[in-house]
Amino acid sequence: MFKAMKKSYILVILAVLGACSYSVYTSGFPHLKTLSIQTFQNNTVEYDLEEEIQIELTNYFEKDGRLKIVTLSPDCRLEGEIMDYSNKIFTYDAAGVEEYEVKILFKIIFTDLKKNEVIWNNDALVLSETYSSSEETSVFSTEEEAQMEIYKDLFETIMKNSLEEW
Repeated sequence: MFKAMKKSYILVILAVLGACSYSVYTSGFPHLKTLSIQTFQNNTVEYDLEEEIQIELTNYFEKDGRLKIVTLSPDCRLEGEIMDYSNKIFTYDAAGVEEYEVKILFKIIFTDLKKNEVIWNNDALVLSETYSSSEETSVFSTEEEAQMEIYKDLFETIMKNSLEEW
């Protein structure tokens, strides 16, 4: 009899523990399953920047797995413009340049096509990252590495402001 009660208690405890879980992935829009990422309009002189962003955002969304990337009949759409791009000296000393800063200005629109409403938009999203060829003062050593981090930040900003409603 005690074995049966012990098994019952263990099953109850396991059921309770199994039901208690925490996830940082939330979705305020459970009806959204598919996404179309439009090629960003590039208003800068930086060649192929829009293609790099398209590829990187697609990769991040695919790795994330919450939205499937499609071209036909999406539930939501991501559109954007690259409004400005700069790569300027950020810090220097008597010996020369220590760090550069890559800065990109975006215009972003994330639309729920099922309900025909804009979930999130930002007309002046500025993301920046620094790099240094000396590698002593910065995490990144090339302009390309800094760009890749900006693309990652762009994805995280889009997710935080659209699907991840707290």
